[in-house]
Amino acid sequence: MSQLTQYLPKKAYERLQANKDAVLIDVRTEAENRFVGKPLNCIFVPWVDDPDWEPHPDDFIAAIKRCIGDELLNTEIILICRSGYRSDDAGRCLIDNGFTDVAHVVSGFEGDLDEHNQRGNVNGWRHNGMPWNQC
Repeated sequence: MSQLTQYLPKKAYERLQANKDAVLIDVRTEAENRFVGKPLNCIFVPWVDDPDWEPHPDDFIAAIKRCIGDELLNTEIILICRSGYRSDDAGRCLIDNGFTDVAHVVSGFEGDLDEHNQRGNVNGWRHNGMPWNQC
């Protein structure tokens, strides 16, 4: 069985540059994606979202397959969320459903909490200078 790979933001970005067929999937909520910003060139497929805030693995898998194609279960997929927890759960779901090359960004988009319980000051995609925007 495949294992979920863990990447720091710089390594994830390097993988995306090295493999033009690799995809970065943002599994955060619609609100996070809209109001906090997002990595450039990512696909948005939330793991949980409004209204029930519960994962729906079958819907998630179907959405991923719509984005990359049913026959591409071996596509290199890198998942990102706020801090690495949801992307870990989503990645394990993908592996359990036949995807073979799955990784996630362990510090996520916003990173870990600092001593003042704020994100974005310690690590994460934005903090580490990886490309992103806010629309």
